[in-house]
Amino acid sequence: MTLFDPEPARIVEPTIRVRMVLAYDGTPFHGYAENPGVRSVAGTLREALERVLGHVVELTGAGRTDRGVHAAGQVVSFATRTDGFDPVALGRSLNKLVGPSIAIHSIDEVPADFDARFSATSRVYKYRVLNTPVHDPFRARFAWHVPQPLDLAALRTATDPVVGTHDFAAFCRRPPIAADGFSASLHRTVRHALWRELGDGLLEFEIAANAFCHQMVRSITGTVIEMGLGRRRAGEMLGILRSGDRANACRVAPPQGLTLWEVRYDGVKPRGERPVRRRFPPNPTQGFAVAEGSP
Repeated sequence: MTLFDPEPARIVEPTIRVRMVLAYDGTPFHGYAENPGVRSVAGTLREALERVLGHVVELTGAGRTDRGVHAAGQVVSFATRTDGFDPVALGRSLNKLVGPSIAIHSIDEVPADFDARFSATSRVYKYRVLNTPVHDPFRARFAWHVPQPLDLAALRTATDPVVGTHDFAAFCRRPPIAADGFSASLHRTVRHALWRELGDGLLEFEIAANAFCHQMVRSITGTVIEMGLGRRRAGEMLGILRSGDRANACRVAPPQGLTLWEVRYDGVKPRGERPVRRRFPPNPTQGFAVAEGSP
């Protein structure tokens, strides 16, 4: 423990499985995942949970966002004791401890086999680009400022080829070779990828897939932006994708424009018929960016 004392006890049976949806400003964190000696989202949340619950907590997150990347609908799961579980009190206590950079939006009990990462059926990311001649200090933490004019039609044309099932090796950091001599597959299925104008010079790229490999969204975004600027032809995108060579893609877009927007869990429902106190917030309409499959 680094922030909260005393040392929490090990959890004892019986236990329940809990799902939590949260948002965070990634600017002050060195990413979601815990790393020794640096401030992380998972570390801050785990320490707060252990302080409130009084036992060791093992968190599983749906997405491992990099340093400076944000989340509107990150999902985590963990086990806690059945006795005395009160999601309303837990949510209120956690928000007092982890704010203002982290906000807990919903807590509910789920089936025992639920896993925030492996039970997810798809994830949605959004990347925002501020395309104005002059930067905006009020939006700098949440958008990539590109001062040169962008061709929205070229952005859309360049993005079309990524939809479907492909090997995204050209747009991912290749994972290390495993002990058996093989590396993890970089095949992913992109369900949709689209650009929209939000007004006042703000553009938004939304992409949904069953899963993403490391820096995939930022790499695709960086390459597409080069095409929107006319530095590369939009028609080159399919060839880059098929090449499987990271060297053929362009620079990775900076982290501040990226947000993990939503994690979907098709068919996952809360466990049993529970009274309203088994959920935070008590009124489901008070939640924000609640994972699909929540009540």
